[in-house]
Amino acid sequence: MAIIQCPHCEKDIELEAGSSGLFDCPYCEEQFSWGNTPHSSTTRWFDLWLGFLIPSSTIFPGIPILLFIFEPQGLEVLIYLIVGIISNILTTLVLGLIGLRMQRYQLALGALFSPIASALTFYLYAETI
Repeated sequence: MAIIQCPHCEKDIELEAGSSGLFDCPYCEEQFSWGNTPHSSTTRWFDLWLGFLIPSSTIFPGIPILLFIFEPQGLEVLIYLIVGIISNILTTLVLGLIGLRMQRYQLALGALFSPIASALTFYLYAETI
């Protein structure tokens, strides 16, 4: 058994040796985390880029393939773009929620920036047509 102090009320709490995660203090009933190692700066940058690139990868490779190889016309283009945008937004939401749930905030931040970059890319692409 390990004896630690609650970060909220500073009373001694007994935990099993080697345990980690979220715990409730039996005295003040506040939640606290124990045993989680902080992420290094390399991991934080990796999370940021991972959060940025995964939603983008759902849309960016498909657009050039769609437009230059298959050459859709009219309503097909609109449908493909809407499906790409919806998949980008859904991937962003899922990845952002996973990042928040796991307390990997850079992952959630990267996922937040991904649809912004996608919208800018669509705008710049539309201007060239």
